[in-house]
Amino acid sequence: MKHKPLTPKQKEVLDFITSFLNENGYSPSLEEIARHLQLRSVSTIHQFVEALEEKGYLNKVGNKQRSLEPILSEIEIPLIGFFADGEPIETFSVPEAIKVQRSILSKSGMFFGLKVKGDSLYPEGIGHGDTLIVRRQEKGVSGNNVIALVNECEAIARKIYKDKNGYRVKPINSKSRATRIKGLQIQGKIVGILPSVYRVKSKTRRLRDQTIELDTINTGDVLTLMRLIPDSSVHLAITSPPYNVGKEYDSHHDRMNYQEYLNWLDQVWFETKRVLVPGGRFALNIAPTGIKDFIPIHHDFIAQQRRLGMKFRTEILWYKQTMLKRTAWGSFKSPSNPHIVPSWEYVLVFSKEKDRLDGDPTAADITNKEFIQFSDGFWEISPETKRNGHPAPFPEELIYRLIKFYSYKGNTILDMFGGTGTVALVAQRTDRHFIHIDVSKSYNEVAEKRLKSVEKPLPLFNTAQYHRV
Repeated sequence: MKHKPLTPKQKEVLDFITSFLNENGYSPSLEEIARHLQLRSVSTIHQFVEALEEKGYLNKVGNKQRSLEPILSEIEIPLIGFFADGEPIETFSVPEAIKVQRSILSKSGMFFGLKVKGDSLYPEGIGHGDTLIVRRQEKGVSGNNVIALVNECEAIARKIYKDKNGYRVKPINSKSRATRIKGLQIQGKIVGILPSVYRVKSKTRRLRDQTIELDTINTGDVLTLMRLIPDSSVHLAITSPPYNVGKEYDSHHDRMNYQEYLNWLDQVWFETKRVLVPGGRFALNIAPTGIKDFIPIHHDFIAQQRRLGMKFRTEILWYKQTMLKRTAWGSFKSPSNPHIVPSWEYVLVFSKEKDRLDGDPTAADITNKEFIQFSDGFWEISPETKRNGHPAPFPEELIYRLIKFYSYKGNTILDMFGGTGTVALVAQRTDRHFIHIDVSKSYNEVAEKRLKSVEKPLPLFNTAQYHRV
């Protein structure tokens, strides 16, 4: 359908209806639209709604309240790279196509998208993973929000004001005075912002006046709860996210579109970096998925972490030997199309900002024999057999090794996909604090029972039952 052009007020009404629907799951009433536009007359809003229906932008289902449905006309534009304020734009070798609503674009011009990396624009209400929609142009009008270059390579997002001597700039959503920057080169006008779908779904930004408590089992959305963890407060994060291969988790859909899956986890990795102390470690367990249709998910995770500025320290090969039968996959005894059956998983280890984790040397509790054994990157550990209703629980030995090798007593250990609580359990047994997060109430009930079963004073592990030392 070819839509007729909108007036500025009609576009404002349509944008509000669309954003309200995305955030709340239902459309606004006429009264709510009127309050947003600061209009007293609901009849005026009714006229706007009728005009949007006539122009093909809106459906009104029946005559009941909250029955407005935007007819969204989409167009594809290229997503050309990552944007971090004050840094060069990190362009993709091959731009990705993204869909945006035609209503936010002008009739003419060339448009592109930039995905925001990091939290440099957080004060502007623009978060990591959001996408800036930009119209290419080399000049700007006073009051425009633009992407510009400083020193020929440093990209910034600012509101500009033009005068006879050039441009003055200030932050997009700031009431501060504009300042002059010499040599400003405008690259384009910001015409819209697409919030990350996961920021919209969680309906919250980080709440700085609330914090999550230590040594607690927390049920809820991973992003919402991680935003309650204070900055630089976690020493070691250990997790294994859902692998997106269709496992039967209690409260998670494990068959997402792959790019959607990566986008979701990119938000989680960003929050993980935020909460880690300088030198804090992140141990990420993952395995390549698929045999016939091999997906190198571990490579994608490494690329995500490096884009966030995490230091890739090592990869541990966790040999599980889970092949029950030594049968051939693919072509038998032929090089035509044989398949390798993976009997291992990776533990990818990253650190934030620096290599060294500061701590009290007397709080290092790893033994000589353990250190020698654990520093060998080939860890032969059998999978966990007591599943407690979870499809893929951690074996306790794996967590024990990571905690003892990478943290001090008294440190805080985070598992943001905590499942039935193995990380929390081993942290408690080894005299560490823990933060456990999982969306499943039933998994968390199991975790609570496991933690209550730990005797006091906390016994050290009988390492002989876990390790060949």
